[in-house]
Amino acid sequence: MAAPNQPEDTAPDTGSDPVTKAPSAPGDSDTQPPRVLRLRLVPWDVVFTLVVLAVLALFVTMTSWPTRLFAYTDNLCVTEDCPPVPFGVNYYIYPLTWGGIGAAITAAVIGPFVSMLRGWYMCFWPFVSIAVVTVTSVGGYALVGFSERYWH
Repeated sequence: MAAPNQPEDTAPDTGSDPVTKAPSAPGDSDTQPPRVLRLRLVPWDVVFTLVVLAVLALFVTMTSWPTRLFAYTDNLCVTEDCPPVPFGVNYYIYPLTWGGIGAAITAAVIGPFVSMLRGWYMCFWPFVSIAVVTVTSVGGYALVGFSERYWH
């Protein structure tokens, strides 16, 4: 009778190679062929992803979009004599802002490679990075708005 966790048609391991039914050598575990990594790429998906990433890079470098999106940093109190803010909220403004920018860059650069390996579509990663930057910008604006009442 087989153990409860195993199907009944499995035989106990006798130390033989299951493919050739020959006894296996102690160091001969590399008899299986190497696994081949297959990338599933769709041409329109690759082109669309590269075009959206190029347009995003143009927006970041050649427009005033970043200064408008992060204009709240002009209102920060960066001197040592700033009054304290409840819960130390003002200490989270820069980590939220720069963390969001880093997460967006990571999503835009590494995300398509993850999608290639997993077989997913790649075209959504630039939009994820735009959403991350937007959410962290709104969060930073809210933190500055809350902290500004205590600074002035």
